[in-house]
Amino acid sequence: MPSTEGLITEEERAADSPLVAKVRRARYAGDVREMALPDGSWDLLFLRRGGGPLMVIQTGQIAAPLAVDSRAGDEMLTIAFKPEVYMPRLPGRLTFNQGVPCPVEADRSVWIGPDRFEVPRFDNVEAFVSALARKGLLERDPVVSRALQGARQRLDERSIQRHFAEVTGLGLKAFQQIARAHEAARLLRLGQAPSQVAAELEFTDQAHLTHSLKRFLGQTPRQIAGHPGAAQG
Repeated sequence: MPSTEGLITEEERAADSPLVAKVRRARYAGDVREMALPDGSWDLLFLRRGGGPLMVIQTGQIAAPLAVDSRAGDEMLTIAFKPEVYMPRLPGRLTFNQGVPCPVEADRSVWIGPDRFEVPRFDNVEAFVSALARKGLLERDPVVSRALQGARQRLDERSIQRHFAEVTGLGLKAFQQIARAHEAARLLRLGQAPSQVAAELEFTDQAHLTHSLKRFLGQTPRQIAGHPGAAQG
C-alpha cells in the first residue's frame, strides 16, 4: 500500500469516559486508502468530505479488514466505544459490517434516535457521550462486560455467545480471536519471533498464527514485524 506520510494530519487520545475506548480526528491533504481493522469497538463517525455537508454515521463491528477511501479536504472525527457499550435502539446485531446514517440538522446538531444533540468537537466528546447516556441511548451491558473479564455468569455458554452477538455484532469467540491477533501483532513489533509468539499465545502452530493475522489484520507476521515487502509469514 502506498505511503500516506504527509497526507494525513491526525490526533488520537484516550477519553475521560468509561464508555469510550478512544477519540481520533484526521484531516486529509490527499487521496488516501486506509485499512480499518477489527478492534472490538464500534464507532460514531462525524465526516465532512471536501468541505461539504456534515455526515454522521454509526458504524458497527467488523470481522475482517475493510478498505476506507478518503479524499483531499476530508475531515473526520471518530468516537470509538468500548465493546460492552451499546445503543439499545440499534444494537450491534443490526449494525454489523455496515454503517447507519444519523440525521444532521444545519451541520450543528445530530439526531440520535428521538433526541437532538449538539455535534461534538474533539475536545468535548465526553459531554456529548454523557448526554447520550443520560437519555438512555447508551448503556453498558453487564453480560458482555463479565464475559470480557472472564468472570463466572449465571447463563450457560451458548446463551452468553448469543447475547454477546446480539449486543456487539460479534460472537465472544470471534472477539477473543481478534484480541489475540492484536496481541500477537504487538509482540511481533517488539521483536519476538513468530514461533515464539505462536507458542506464547497458544496458537496451534505458526501457520495458525499467520492465518489469524492475515484474516483479522490483513498482514503476515513478517509484514507486521517491519518487513513490508514480504509475502509469507
